[in-house]
Amino acid sequence: MLLGFLLISKSRAQEVYYEPGQAHIPGTYDFLLKNGTTLRGQFVRRDSASYLIRTKKDGDQLLPVNTIVRADLIGGTLRSGPDYPNGFPFRLFVMPTAYMPEKRSLYFQSSYVLFSRLDAGFTKNFSVGTTFQTLNPRNFHTFSAKYGVKLTERTRVALNVQYIGIRLNEQLLTRFGLAQGIATVGNLERNITVGAGVTFSQKGIASSGVVTIGYVRKLTPDLTFINQNNILIGESIEPQYTYLAGLSSAGLRFNRRRHAFDTALLLPVYSSNGLIRTSPLPYLSYQVRIGK
Repeated sequence: MLLGFLLISKSRAQEVYYEPGQAHIPGTYDFLLKNGTTLRGQFVRRDSASYLIRTKKDGDQLLPVNTIVRADLIGGTLRSGPDYPNGFPFRLFVMPTAYMPEKRSLYFQSSYVLFSRLDAGFTKNFSVGTTFQTLNPRNFHTFSAKYGVKLTERTRVALNVQYIGIRLNEQLLTRFGLAQGIATVGNLERNITVGAGVTFSQKGIASSGVVTIGYVRKLTPDLTFINQNNILIGESIEPQYTYLAGLSSAGLRFNRRRHAFDTALLLPVYSSNGLIRTSPLPYLSYQVRIGK
């Protein structure tokens, strides 16, 4: 888990932006202009009065210095291929962010083929979702609802509530819930998510606090890096039992126009006989937007 925290801290520290008159790092930038628009491109040359910026869509653009508010470094060189946005910003790998699914859109996700998830955006502030074991939903199923609002252009907050049912055997179905407050700061292509909440149940699984920390950064026009970390706090299970203490993960999202592929390495951290252990696991998922 420490590795995940260090990765996030280091990534935040390396966020680069350019102010007119300062030296810049070669690469692709999002230029924020005084009229509120954003222009993506690369520096070609500059003088005391203007900057020549090369864009993929509109070619070379000559901009006066006083029209540029700032420029955020987002990646390497421009590519000739299409530039796909992160079409699923409301989700890290398995945990939500404060972004909302698009209104009147349906999203489908399949993880390992064994698990399926559907998310539906009803309004710009409210969405619902369900996850289930593909072949036998009775063995594992969840239902969730999320309400979120945009506080500023770069800050969003949300409340996510989830019911989870796991069938341990034919006679025992364990039910528990998760309620979590979430804040996401940044934009669709580079943001940090922090969440805090609690799990609760009547039997079978002890209640605990849950902390989520996630980081998203677009690396290239069609590739996004994602880091997700979850920590369970205050587990009240006897030491001789094995239980999950947290989950750290890092991987890539391959973006396309209406769908994406996720591949990552999961590091579940668990306690067994009083010892902290982990076993790396691969993660694969496919997700697609249905509708507009």
